[in-house]
Amino acid sequence: MPRRIAFPFFAFVFAFLLLPGFPFKMLVLAAQSQAAPAAAEPAPKAVFRVQSRLVVLDVVVTDAQGKPVSGLTRSDFTVFEDKQPQSIKFFEQPTVHELPAQAKPNAPFNAEDTHAYGQSPVTVLVLDELNTHYADTDFAKRSLRQFLTSRPALLNEPTMLVVVGDSKFHLLQNFTRNRDALLAALEAHKPSYSWKLELGKSIGPETVERLDLSISALEQIAEFTARIPGRKNMVWVGQGFPSLDPAGLSETDSKTLTDTLQHVTDTLLDTRVTLYAVDPTSNAVGNTEITDEDQLAFAQYAGESAGRLIDPFNQQLDFDRLGPVTGGRVLRGMNDIDQQISASVEMGEHFYTIGYTPTNTNDAGSAFRHITVACTKPGTKVMTRDGYYAGASARQKSADNVAYDLNNAVTADLLFTALHIRVEPIGGDQYTVHVAAPGLTWSSETSDGQHVAHAEVLGASLSAKNQVLEHTLHTMTATAKPDANVHSPSLPADFTISLTRPKGTVRMRFIVRDTSTGSMGSFDLRLP
Repeated sequence: MPRRIAFPFFAFVFAFLLLPGFPFKMLVLAAQSQAAPAAAEPAPKAVFRVQSRLVVLDVVVTDAQGKPVSGLTRSDFTVFEDKQPQSIKFFEQPTVHELPAQAKPNAPFNAEDTHAYGQSPVTVLVLDELNTHYADTDFAKRSLRQFLTSRPALLNEPTMLVVVGDSKFHLLQNFTRNRDALLAALEAHKPSYSWKLELGKSIGPETVERLDLSISALEQIAEFTARIPGRKNMVWVGQGFPSLDPAGLSETDSKTLTDTLQHVTDTLLDTRVTLYAVDPTSNAVGNTEITDEDQLAFAQYAGESAGRLIDPFNQQLDFDRLGPVTGGRVLRGMNDIDQQISASVEMGEHFYTIGYTPTNTNDAGSAFRHITVACTKPGTKVMTRDGYYAGASARQKSADNVAYDLNNAVTADLLFTALHIRVEPIGGDQYTVHVAAPGLTWSSETSDGQHVAHAEVLGASLSAKNQVLEHTLHTMTATAKPDANVHSPSLPADFTISLTRPKGTVRMRFIVRDTSTGSMGSFDLRLP
């Protein structure tokens, strides 16, 4: 992932610098009208988001020895939001979260086949070389090798391996259950030296760049895996992005950065990403594993008395807050890194899923809403995400977040899959971007009852070095007739845009972002 701008100091304005003068322009285009799908066509599965007023929780329950607890029912759980009891509307047993019986052992990941993994969790292994000193990256790599070597040749769940480096975000191995393929990819990788870490330390523009690149990687992984319906267990092996004190920033910069972290947190939660971070630095100080009841009681007491109802990014913009917010954990100061990676993966394999509709229907503002899940079975421990931010829909529509998302997507190493899109050249510099209707947010805004969906549509011409040579961006509206089934995967919303191909163009990337939810899809059209 190339360096995108030269930072003066704090520069989240980068979102406007890469693609200067975005020509927002309202165009109205009609989605092709098609008949409703045949009765034999399976109904699409619901996509659960906070914005849809159903909060979905993946809940891990363990006994006093840390072993998963099976056989619990809906009545064994109680859910509280901001200390108010909630009614459970949706419940899944861990046995539901398995690969389909017909799943091929070594089938490659295919974003077009959204149900190939069923409701099975997947694992994303991240080697963080951007925020980890070079002396520790070799230890991290050896620990990952030890972890993989200890696993069966055919892994329980599809697993992906990526590296976040000083100037790149790189996919080493796409999802596979072939352990040896992951080991080969890891062995072929040579650890990189993080100049931004060694030169920037904890202050200066390099620090902000590391934070930017880190949260960009988090969003890329979330958007790449968005169409996989199950839980994504992200095991981040490294120190994580640097902490910043909002009090040390200007009011404008502090708000921009906090809003961006909230926005990326929204994306992680919406796509069911749970972050488990393991720090390979031997002298690290931070969160440690709870190993006995006394520690557990203290943690529960300290958690409530220390203000867990407060916005986790209110007092410190800290990587360690992301683990609990997403339902995972952050471990530092541990020596058995391979065992901690293994424990994190195993914890993400056995979980219950609970859904509830919040009794507080006010989405105004961006207040953090704290979630507590209790299990009535004695001697059990419950782990789930700490909460979510209200007002996600308003944040998705803000100009800063629109620019951030599109800027991230246009040069991303991974394609975004939340929206299923394909592109068709129609002559000259004209292209039709086809978007599967179910991924968009439809409403009836017209007097004649037509369905309406709004999206940002971006086209960019890119060089062999991933530089943007030309771009065009429009805010566009798709319409469908009142009798059209907008939940049918066979119904496309079609957008037509113009994009030139300057000399040096090797590929053209097209991106569609749903204005209401922020869900994105991207497509590469490679030139001869």
